[in-house]
Order: sequence, then C-alpha cells, then structure tokens
Amino acid sequence: MLVNSGRDKNALQVAGGTQAGFKGTTTGITATTVTDSGAAFTTAGTGLKGKIVVVDNAYGVITSNTATVLTIDRFYDPTNPTGTAATTPTSPKTYVVLGGSAPVFYTAITTDTATPTGTDTALASEITTAGGGLIRKASTYAHTAGANTYTLTTTYTVNGSDTGLPVTIAKMGNLTGGAGLLFHESAIAPTAVLSAIGDQLTLTQTVTIS
Repeated sequence: MLVNSGRDKNALQVAGGTQAGFKGTTTGITATTVTDSGAAFTTAGTGLKGKIVVVDNAYGVITSNTATVLTIDRFYDPTNPTGTAATTPTSPKTYVVLGGSAPVFYTAITTDTATPTGTDTALASEITTAGGGLIRKASTYAHTAGANTYTLTTTYTVNGSDTGLPVTIAKMGNLTGGAGLLFHESAIAPTAVLSAIGDQLTLTQTVTIS
C-alpha cells in the first residue's frame, strides 16, 4: 500500500514541490537539525519534508521544518549512505536544500499483523533490536529500462543479538533512510517464521508505477 506520506513523496519526487531550493549559512547544527536563524523556509503544506539538505560533505533527509530549523533523520555519507551516520558537520557551514526528494531504498520488517492503512506514518512494532540481523536494511534496487515496475530485494539473517525467537514476520515497509519517512507498507503473505540463528528471509517487493 502506498501510504499518504508516500503519496506526498511521489508528488514531491515528480514535480519537486517548491521549485526553488534554499541556500545559506548555518547558525547551528546538531546530529538531527540544521538551523539558519536568518532563513524563511517554506512551511506551507508538508513544508520541505522529504527533501535533501546538503551540508559540507554530508546530507540529511528533512522530516519536518520550521521557518528557520530543518529537522533531519540523520547525516549520511554520500559515498556510503547505508553505512553508519556521517560525522555531524560543524557550524557555521554553507548548506543547500535540493529540489526533488530522497530515494526510497530501505526496508523494515515487523511482527505486527494489522492491516496497512493510508494514514500510517510508521511501521508499527518494527524490529529494531540493536545489532540484530532483522533491523532496517538498505535494499537492492533493480529496474528494466522502459518497464513500469522496479524491485527492492532485502535479505535478513538472524544473529545472536536477535531476541524473542521464534518470530513471525507479517509486514514490511519501505522508507527513505535509516530513520526516514514511510513510503510503502505491505502485508507479507504467507508470513515467515524465523526460529534460530542463521535463519534467513529474503523479501522481494515489486512496485508497479501506474
């Protein structure tokens, strides 16, 4: 299911939302915020949600904003976006808010069995065990030129940090990043039971562009 935040993101991806970007110099930076006290960021509608802000050699996906503060999911190293968070840039630094929006290449799984709804903004009961093999992962993207579909494939392997085995995986979600915005949400049928260290689950989701 394409949830409401996914619909917003589709529109942003295609049309770019606010056509003009933003640039300036930061007055403050934390691991999850970029502040420009002299800015006048767009706040109408969903504001700059889903866009990318680039600071120094790192970028973040904007999850919300005020007129002067951009809240991001985290800072990413553009050469290794699926790795650990990039070092938080120091301030003041030049920044740029780009047009378009961030790609959706992360997949998360959950034992939650509730039917997906368009108003969902997060994957309920997502498995987030630190160091576990079932946490949110970057997916492998594939697309055939001219086709109206693409696939996202993700493999999960149970390791010694995973607890509460056996677990029944019932639902998945696609997101913009390691702490990003929910785009798609789907029930897994049949469900998958993972019982022991070394058990693997490979999910391939085919997305149709209509």
